Amino acid sequence: MLKTLLKGLLALFILGVAVLAIWYRIDGIPAPQAADYMTGEGYRSAETDDGSLVFTPAEPTGRGLVIMHGALIQPRSYAKTAAWFAARGYTVYVPYGPGRMSIALANSMSERLSEFAVGEWYFIGHSMGGMASLESIGAGDLKVRAVALWAAAMPVAHRDFETPLLFIRGDNDGLLPPERFAQVQANLPARTEFVTLPGANHKNFALYSHQFFDNDATIDWDEQIDFANQTTAAFFRRYWQTPTGEN
Repeated sequence: MLKTLLKGLLALFILGVAVLAIWYRIDGIPAPQAADYMTGEGYRSAETDDGSLVFTPAEPTGRGLVIMHGALIQPRSYAKTAAWFAARGYTVYVPYGPGRMSIALANSMSERLSEFAVGEWYFIGHSMGGMASLESIGAGDLKVRAVALWAAAMPVAHRDFETPLLFIRGDNDGLLPPERFAQVQANLPARTEFVTLPGANHKNFALYSHQFFDNDATIDWDEQIDFANQTTAAFFRRYWQTPTGEN
């Protein structure tokens, strides 16, 4: 009886490892289009030893942007957004979390950001990267002016979070159906600004190949990411510490 039980547990363990391995090979892999944004006018990019990305503007404004990736999503998937903000003067850092989990970076974010010549920080967190952003800010003494959450899962309450928050979602998001979105709203401060983009899904806030459990979008990648970039930039501008003109 014990042997049979142990064999069953071993079989379940092996199956779980196999499923996880397949998941890592399919979900969150940067789409080919992402490579097009690694170089461009007005900025340059570099990859650090741990796989993180840094986009450096040709004309820095002293503002910095951290993009926290969703669970299993590789940093290059956010190259379009990183390039867009870098071309507007933001120094952009897209950290690569251990095991492709950005939440694992929360306790080290303050030390990482101290290496940049940046006066004020802004955060974008996609999917689980949203909670990773709030946890990172709460864990360190960071000068963060505003945060944008894109289709962010929020299983833990952050109702007392003081930094201004914008939340962008799509109404075709398979990972954030109405009942889960209601829970997200309950876990965030009442002053959070919520924006819904019709036709948008979960995956198309970045450029990656596949997202289990998501729905198809009825708008394309470019439209969804452009909307998120522009809406977020307008939100951030309201909290610039030292305005230097329209970037």
